[in-house]
Amino acid sequence: MVVPNVASIRFTMVQLGKLSIKHVDQPWLWGSLTIGWMALIYKLSDMPAKDFDSTRNIVTWLPFANSLVHIGLFMVLSVFVLRTLVLSRLVSEPLTAYLTIFVALTYGILDEMHQSSIEGRASEAIDVVADIFGSVLIVIFWLLLKKFPSKTQKNGNQRS
Repeated sequence: MVVPNVASIRFTMVQLGKLSIKHVDQPWLWGSLTIGWMALIYKLSDMPAKDFDSTRNIVTWLPFANSLVHIGLFMVLSVFVLRTLVLSRLVSEPLTAYLTIFVALTYGILDEMHQSSIEGRASEAIDVVADIFGSVLIVIFWLLLKKFPSKTQKNGNQRS
């Protein structure tokens, strides 16, 4: 049995400790997460209805479960889109908010159009409404964070 060297473990932890927020504040990283999340949503939409049989009990037990899933998926998508736009600084802040919602709306509509072509699945307008609601929640949260900065942000560590 090989016993790890304590000094090397400590060095590794120090190296990990040096990772800061600036290492994850790269537009390409957030753009990649955006595309990956869109691919996940596409894959979920591409599943036939029979693959969701195991979740039917949850859907009937919890009203609006489908809408909650859409809200959650598009909240995450909107975080990724928002971070990509903020970090790339290609557009102004007000336009960033509108573009984030526009991307969610467009992808939500395309997702429903795609879903309508899948066996046993249907396209529903309420799903697009849920998608937009999730996106708007994130944009409002972001705007509130900008309006009421944390103590760290007030002390000169300004982050968007």
